[in-house]
Amino acid sequence: MVDMALCNLCEGCLELAPEVFSLNQVHGYIEVAELGRYPEEKVQEAIADCPAGAIAWEEA
Repeated sequence: MVDMALCNLCEGCLELAPEVFSLNQVHGYIEVAELGRYPEEKVQEAIADCPAGAIAWEEA
């Protein structure tokens, strides 16, 4: 999940995992794709590189 209250829209996650993250151009926020399986290594890298600490795994 992306906490939009923290996200500064740096778009780093879009570069690291474009198959997971996308920018909603209309509303101006980052969206997470609904996938059956996420590329854990890429998502972990996006979490680690997020300067705002806005990305986290969501417990199901």
